[in-house]
Amino acid sequence: LPIEVLVRQYTTATNKNNNTSTSTVNNNNNDENGHNEQQGFLRSASFLSKKYNSLRKIRGDGNCYYRAFLYSLCEHLLRSLVVGNGDDSSNNENNNNDDDGDDPLKEFNRLKKFVSQSLKWVCQYGFDEYTIDMFHEELVELFDFIEDVSKKSKECNDDSNDDDDDGKEFLENALKQLHSRLNEENACSDYCTWFMRVITSAQMKSNPNHYLPFLMAENYGDVPTFCAREVEPMGKECGMVQVSALAECFGVRVVIEYMDGRGTTNGKEEKVVHHVFGEGGDGGGGGNDDAATAAASGGGDGGDRTTVTLLYRPGHYDILY
Repeated sequence: LPIEVLVRQYTTATNKNNNTSTSTVNNNNNDENGHNEQQGFLRSASFLSKKYNSLRKIRGDGNCYYRAFLYSLCEHLLRSLVVGNGDDSSNNENNNNDDDGDDPLKEFNRLKKFVSQSLKWVCQYGFDEYTIDMFHEELVELFDFIEDVSKKSKECNDDSNDDDDDGKEFLENALKQLHSRLNEENACSDYCTWFMRVITSAQMKSNPNHYLPFLMAENYGDVPTFCAREVEPMGKECGMVQVSALAECFGVRVVIEYMDGRGTTNGKEEKVVHHVFGEGGDGGGGGNDDAATAAASGGGDGGDRTTVTLLYRPGHYDILY
């Protein structure tokens, strides 16, 4: 990732652009404009530019973590299924997940099953089924779209006589369709983003003893009150507790690189602060033993789980590739 891109993400001009963007998720870009005014951020950008190729900007409207999580998750699932069917096997430079696992279809089916069952589950924790059904249905349809793409990909691959160009074109068109869906305001994008909040809230309520100690430092004495004020309303920014809860509930790994002026030194090389949440994570802790999330965990040791990789700068999340 060019240093100037990461630096620009921290400047006032970029913050303004994020907040006024007409798209909820922007195109993947390697824009090289901008300049650095703080050495700490310059060093962080220098390190990250050697580790990642590009980033995708997410609108800074308080929903950026949930949008970034959803977009990255769906993009990875779609890409891995198409590649697994034999397409685009030589063009993976934009895949932001290093641990893709050996069976993308098994991982997709695990997550699709969880999404399908999630409506009944979240309603056990204070949500009215008839009120939130339409939001859940949008998420189910999004996963149905990914599944349909996978099936068409296999058919195209069977008929293409190993034509790599056809495979690449198919994948590019599918990713464009996904991008369009996840930019539909007052429809798929916003509905699915809010349902990510619902799932996060239900996860925290399902295991309050695990999450409550982290909330007391924010002057909250119970999980339901915290969720009602900080998790469920659109536009409320996401803290580390919510990051951990959503990752644990989906049974995926969320890697976050913190470009916030802090750094760690390993010999002569300075690195950024880096945390992993969810499966195999260091940032979230024990997870949830409630049977309601068994569909998300799906057994196994988590070694084949999806990885979502994000960039954090003060108050904002973007997607790293």
